[in-house]
Amino acid sequence: MITIQQDTLKSALNSVTRASLKNSLAALSLVRLDARSNGTLYLSCFNGETAARAITYAACDEDMSVSVDAVTLKDVVETLVSEIHLSVDQNSLVIQSTTNRTTLRIVDEVFPMIGDESISPIATITGTTFRSIFRILPFASTDSTRASLQVLHLTLDQENILAQAADGYTAACVKEGIEGPSEQISVSLPLSISRLLSTLVDEGDIMHIGTSGESRYIFHIKNTANEKDLTLATVTSAENFPSEQITNLITNARNSETAQLNVQQSSLLQSIRMVNAMDSQSAFIKTVNGATKIASAETETGQARNILEGTASGANTNIWLSTAFLKRAVEACKGELLIRIADGKNPMLIEAGSLTAIIMPLLVDGQKDPFPEDEAIAITLPEISMA
Repeated sequence: MITIQQDTLKSALNSVTRASLKNSLAALSLVRLDARSNGTLYLSCFNGETAARAITYAACDEDMSVSVDAVTLKDVVETLVSEIHLSVDQNSLVIQSTTNRTTLRIVDEVFPMIGDESISPIATITGTTFRSIFRILPFASTDSTRASLQVLHLTLDQENILAQAADGYTAACVKEGIEGPSEQISVSLPLSISRLLSTLVDEGDIMHIGTSGESRYIFHIKNTANEKDLTLATVTSAENFPSEQITNLITNARNSETAQLNVQQSSLLQSIRMVNAMDSQSAFIKTVNGATKIASAETETGQARNILEGTASGANTNIWLSTAFLKRAVEACKGELLIRIADGKNPMLIEAGSLTAIIMPLLVDGQKDPFPEDEAIAITLPEISMA
């Protein structure tokens, strides 16, 4: 029999069952419980790409290994309180708590699990750093024809980790300081494991990254404060991510700026919502005489126009952008944003702290300037002859 507190089992299940799926393949829907008489309880899941294992502690009379439906066990445990007792009765797992007694059918199914692999360590990264990196996940492509862009690309060296994501229309990168490997390592993480990690890593955690073979990476998440001990293993993508091209694109956009804007994220985000309210898919940003203005395209609903909180320097210029892409970039930032614009035909750059985002412009033909009052009015005075 296993005896464990409800909150302890619930926490471990909440983490590991995120790597399980409701699927016609039984192995992908299961959680395996391996109890050891020394008080260690292992919970394992597999979703077809990623194996996950959580370690927690419980009172165990004897060794026990069973597999049951992951989501059902999680739902049952969430309805219970106080101390939980788990035991095996023929082909069922019995779950008891106070007067409650539930049985789940044991499934005899083999699936890949994390064991005692020989792991070569690569880097140790704080949860705060990883949370910063995850901000660029929305920039990764979801287009199945762009497999090389359906990843979170990481480059690690002795001092930094550089994370990049792109979809062909936008791109973003985050650079954070770490104590990394002696030699540079590049890893393309599939979106599935990247998104899974983003739901599991909290700011107070410590992440140990290692490898257990060619293209097989291990992520060990620990937090002594809440006894979190979670390990995930996945195979990385073999596609060639255009890391160098994105770096060059950002460098060129930075070097070719003609105007520089300093605006508050909250002000720009509010203006984007105003543009969306007009049912407009494009936004117009204009710098004129030190001010920054934003407007929607003119639609049947109307037209939104606003002056942003901030300043502009350099030449007067303007650019049309996709509202969705602009919103994606601004939501990834905080505080003050530095925006660099070259002209309406070249990418726009947004920088905020360790994050840099680049957005390709919309080439709009025949669209009127939403701020015609800014245009200079030419006045011709009649000549006056002096007597």
